[in-house]
Amino acid sequence: MAHPAVPLNSEQNNSPQKPVAIGLNPDAYFPWYQPLIHVASGQIAGYEALARTRNKDGEMVSAGAIFNDKMISFPDKLCIDRALRKQALERFAEQKDAGFISLNISPDWLQQIPGSHSSMTLKMLDSLDIDPSRVVMEITEHGADIQGLKRLVNEYHKAGLKIAIDDFGAGASQLDRVLELDPDIIKLDMKLFKQGTLGGSHGDALLSVTSLAQKAGSEIVCEGVETEQEFHFGLECGAHYMQGWLFEAAAPGLLPKNACLERVNQLRKSYLARKTVRLSDAMLHNIQVKDMVYRLRSSVMANRPDSIELSKLKELGVIRYYLCDGGGTQRSANFEVTDHGIEANPGSLGYNWSHRPYFPTLVALKQIKQQRMVVSPIYRDTNTLQLCKTFGIFLTPEEVLLVDVKAEDTALFAETSRSHVSQFNVSNG
Repeated sequence: MAHPAVPLNSEQNNSPQKPVAIGLNPDAYFPWYQPLIHVASGQIAGYEALARTRNKDGEMVSAGAIFNDKMISFPDKLCIDRALRKQALERFAEQKDAGFISLNISPDWLQQIPGSHSSMTLKMLDSLDIDPSRVVMEITEHGADIQGLKRLVNEYHKAGLKIAIDDFGAGASQLDRVLELDPDIIKLDMKLFKQGTLGGSHGDALLSVTSLAQKAGSEIVCEGVETEQEFHFGLECGAHYMQGWLFEAAAPGLLPKNACLERVNQLRKSYLARKTVRLSDAMLHNIQVKDMVYRLRSSVMANRPDSIELSKLKELGVIRYYLCDGGGTQRSANFEVTDHGIEANPGSLGYNWSHRPYFPTLVALKQIKQQRMVVSPIYRDTNTLQLCKTFGIFLTPEEVLLVDVKAEDTALFAETSRSHVSQFNVSNG
């Protein structure tokens, strides 16, 4: 995650402490700007302000660590912070078409200055004639008091500023923050995002997190985007904005809005090409499994549920198949497809699966006399821990055949795992 340029200390206007720099020169710290790309347009939508300074060799480096350094006095930090914020906003005010600017605040400083939460930033915005709606206050999470944060967030919202929660999905930045703070923007935890790009359970978790954020009405930001694969997964996550070295690193100045447009267009084309191949493969696999389900249906109705050749079932990734009644209660053993053959496992007899999303769909289609095969969203099987999907079809008005089949374990699976239930027309043959 990018180090914060402007923690919360500058938000306290009536402090009994005066920000006096003792050992650090605030003029040695500079704001740099990293663009946030609007995914739909490909344009630079805004910037995050980041703190920079020079090391002993004169090289420009991140200065964010000073705000967490216990050896640096609070007045020093406050003085540097206000100087950084003032510089960042002054440069931003010069470019009216620069979109928005995101400023970090650090909630763990909330307790350090008693009194009201009157915002110094608001005074800066007023003096620089910056529309508050162009400013995002980005809250970094360190387990701060939620009620204190809520009061501060309410003040910002009332003044017209937007609120972002950083590092969402990790640590204290969880559901309670979303419900209490009503953020406009949620920035995904960078470590979780990079792990999610590789697929597996981290991919599952991150897609669930982004689904939660979208239902809360927040826009999604993926930061630290450095590779084409990460851009693709950011699209899977429903990102509204992305930032990272794949587009532009932080720099001392602002860029033209279309500076990254060509790059984003290329990335979108590569995503569409990859996604198309993924969908084509998935559709072909579904058709092949559908044909197999027809054959299983015939075998089961002929009371020969284990008559299908094992090699074909394994080739298509069939895990198991079983029968339920019209209310969803399993009335047969699980016919497990193993290396040794098809083995009957009675462990799930009597279980009811009517709560699974595909089952009510299947019943509803039967009620309107539309006989269909239903395919579930992708989920992770609790027994094998593999991604799978379930195919379902009525055998008789009171008998349902369900077939669990492996799904490809890849980050690009949101087209089925988070989409509407698929349906296949079924012929009487």
